[in-house]
Amino acid sequence: MDEGRDTPAAAGSGPPIAGELSPVQRAYGRYATHFLGCLTCRDIDRSCAEGGQLWRDYEATSDAVGRLMGG
Repeated sequence: MDEGRDTPAAAGSGPPIAGELSPVQRAYGRYATHFLGCLTCRDIDRSCAEGGQLWRDYEATSDAVGRLMGG
């Protein structure tokens, strides 16, 4: 009954990602990472120039991929 337990994962670590992320995933990841660390962006009444640009980059990437896929 006294089975060994796995040691807890190091803080901030997660499962390895197999392969590369898509351009849309990478663009959204850049935006999300900024947003989570930026107090200005997290305030519903404000936003910062960098966060706005990252969001526009994500939208442009998403639109471009959609056009390439025929959507």
